[in-house]
Amino acid sequence: MKTALSLLGVLAFASFAAFAQQPFQIDHFKCYYPSQASDVAPAQVLLQDQFGTNPAVIGKIARLCNPTVKHHNGTVTDIVKPDDHLVLHATSVQPLVTRQVKIRNQFGDQTLTTQDARFLAVPTQKDPHAPPQDINHFSCYAAGGPAVNAQVGLKDQFFASKHKVMTPYLFCNPVQKTHNGIVTPITNPDDHLTCYTMNRVAFARDVGLHNQFGNFQIHTAFTDSLCVPTKKLGWQVVD
Repeated sequence: MKTALSLLGVLAFASFAAFAQQPFQIDHFKCYYPSQASDVAPAQVLLQDQFGTNPAVIGKIARLCNPTVKHHNGTVTDIVKPDDHLVLHATSVQPLVTRQVKIRNQFGDQTLTTQDARFLAVPTQKDPHAPPQDINHFSCYAAGGPAVNAQVGLKDQFFASKHKVMTPYLFCNPVQKTHNGIVTPITNPDDHLTCYTMNRVAFARDVGLHNQFGNFQIHTAFTDSLCVPTKKLGWQVVD
């Protein structure tokens, strides 16, 4: 019996280790708050993700997210797709449904409580990079959960910085977007993102951005969050 239990423990560890080594189709993202940003013309979209289908109006730019190298506990996660950037556009008020979502990422297994969708993460070209390739749109829901309190080093296309990663604040499902009669399908349905708050580090840069909603200029003020590739293990609606 002891041998059987030991074997089960080895298999469980091997399964988690295999997950940890399995590459996602998306990078980690270091996200910047813009102190100034071009106006965004309101755009009507239909969003369909694994939680449901809802119309939304897309609005202002809330964050620019660069792919980033992450150093954590002696492990270095490199950038795989340097041209893939995301811009978080605020969305109109969405239905408020409380869900419990079980996830797994490089910070371990966590249970999140999600609320309404707040942002649409849009694949975006950042000057002077080429356009993004084969990356999902993401519908990002307000989320809460235990703090991970992880020390990380992040090095993106702007600069290298050290941070304490704290609490989850967004959970992002891949989403199909319909806009002006054009359907942008989900390309990688297993890829999700969990975005965590972290201590702010100031960084000022003027940046040109281009996506399906227009051409924009922003001026960054600081970086304050990290979005981590995540596997969604399960979810349920709660009262």
